[in-house]
Amino acid sequence: MKDRILRLCKRLDKFSFDDISTIADDVEEVVLELLLLTLVNEKRLTKQGQTYFYNKKVSMNKQISNVPLFFQFHTKEDMNYIIKGFCADLEVFKMMDLFGFSKHLMNKSYQYFRTVIYENQRQELLKYFEKTPKMPLERIYMNTKTYLYLYDGELFVSDKYLISKDARKHTEAERLEIKNIYLRSYRKVLSRSFAHKFHLHLAEEVWKYGKEFDERYNFMLKMLNVK
Repeated sequence: MKDRILRLCKRLDKFSFDDISTIADDVEEVVLELLLLTLVNEKRLTKQGQTYFYNKKVSMNKQISNVPLFFQFHTKEDMNYIIKGFCADLEVFKMMDLFGFSKHLMNKSYQYFRTVIYENQRQELLKYFEKTPKMPLERIYMNTKTYLYLYDGELFVSDKYLISKDARKHTEAERLEIKNIYLRSYRKVLSRSFAHKFHLHLAEEVWKYGKEFDERYNFMLKMLNVK
């Protein structure tokens, strides 16, 4: 409980008791007051008048995970179920039926996981591109344009055109490989009618292909710094 409140304090940075009690509405006010007092005594918070300030010098080993605020205010067990559901390719509505999670929580969680995957592969793409710049193949879906790059047999998805005066075209063999990987992933995305944030859904499907559940799951735990 204290770790949850500390993470919320960090996000708010500067806040009143009413500010934090409105957001942490599942915590009784008397409990919240005691937790804030404890954090002040531990010098993780500073209080001036009726205003609390997050102490930015809080040791890093007190920070449990990198997940966003909406996700942190759920139990570790629920968090684990949601990560496993995503890695097992379970649809949002199936997770809602199985565990009673809200549609809002599931949509935001899955979208966040896709963003984590996309940003991770984008960093890899930028490293490849810096050494060997290439001109992407462009694809359009529902008025959304995505840019595809192939390096070492791995397809990378970008929502932006990477520019370099030294960029060369992909070879015919590379273009064929891009086409095959794209169509394989595109059919799965299309069947689910994922029009919003298409590049994230496409990156997710490219990443998931050929990976066993354990590989997907361990990657997500590592990226989210979940223990």
